[in-house]
Amino acid sequence: MKYLPLVWAGIWRRRGRAILTLLSIMNAFLLLGVLQGFTSGLKHAVAESRADMLYTFAKLSQIEPLPLSQGDQIRRVNGVTAVVPTILFQSRYRDEAAPIRAFAVDAPTFFAAYPSLKPGQGALEAMKRNRAGAIVGQQMMSMHGWKVGDRVPLKSLLWANRAGGAWPVDIVGTYATEDKTFGANAMLVNFDYVDQGRTNGQGTASFYMVRIADPTRASAISERIDALFANSPHETKTASERQMAQEQIKQIGDIGFVINSIVAAVFFALLFSVGAVMLQAIRERTPELAVLKTLGFTDQGVLALILSESVLFCVIAGGLGLLLASMLFPLARTYIGFGIQTGPVMLIGLGFAVLLALLSGAPPAIRGMRLQVVDALAGR
Repeated sequence: MKYLPLVWAGIWRRRGRAILTLLSIMNAFLLLGVLQGFTSGLKHAVAESRADMLYTFAKLSQIEPLPLSQGDQIRRVNGVTAVVPTILFQSRYRDEAAPIRAFAVDAPTFFAAYPSLKPGQGALEAMKRNRAGAIVGQQMMSMHGWKVGDRVPLKSLLWANRAGGAWPVDIVGTYATEDKTFGANAMLVNFDYVDQGRTNGQGTASFYMVRIADPTRASAISERIDALFANSPHETKTASERQMAQEQIKQIGDIGFVINSIVAAVFFALLFSVGAVMLQAIRERTPELAVLKTLGFTDQGVLALILSESVLFCVIAGGLGLLLASMLFPLARTYIGFGIQTGPVMLIGLGFAVLLALLSGAPPAIRGMRLQVVDALAGR
């Protein structure tokens, strides 16, 4: 620690150059944090997705509606414990860019199928009494500044209201969640309110949520459900929540490879730029290093001093970039539907910072270690 002021003074010897280098490293680590966080969040979301919850969509397209009569047939399949017809009710509130993640369901059936979601006291009874009632996740409530009793006008992205204009919903309660795959950033409205109020598609559901008793039988039960409607006008495709998450990621492509390629290219360029700056700084400080050796610093001491400057500078700059990235992480669940895992990203990022420091600092450090005092003071 007694050499820290000397290391710190070396870092800020040319303040303008140091600030520009700091900003370039910060930007690189901000990109690293966001991209690696996105990758880890995807993997974590798949790992945490439920295996005991199936989703039944139309085989032709996931936006094709299914008749409600199919729900009764699905309920009779051995191993099925609950079936929840669901209407996608994605909407906008006022003119905000982020859509409202909303679903029209029968609330008692839905919460019975999702025991990890806990409705507030009296919320279900209030939904029964109020046709336009809505139960909202606590995160969404705080994000929009809503409270129980508020009337919220929603502009549906999918369904036109027979009455014209927006869909007014009354917030009658909230729910808490212990389920990380169905977070607290959603709204539940009455199925009948949307089904009977829309201009088309009455008597249909966007998909069915199917709870099963034994997750190990998910594939067998999915096949039995789909077999019920084979060769019918409304064929289905059923998959578990985990299977759907994996398929969606495959459709996007090899995200990990793309992200790693981007990060590798950025750090390859950063390595050369930071290394060049470090070499230039050491050339400018050649007489100062010679004086240090004259005062008793060993070759290994000079090597350690220069590497310390490089490590301290890169760790500080990288840490600031990762800190900025972590400040963006809470927005992830709102805009992309899943959270980002901060811990692994920070560890990986700090490891990259140390590696960058050692690789970029090694050439100037070796140059300083091999420096001859006579040649340095003579200007050679």
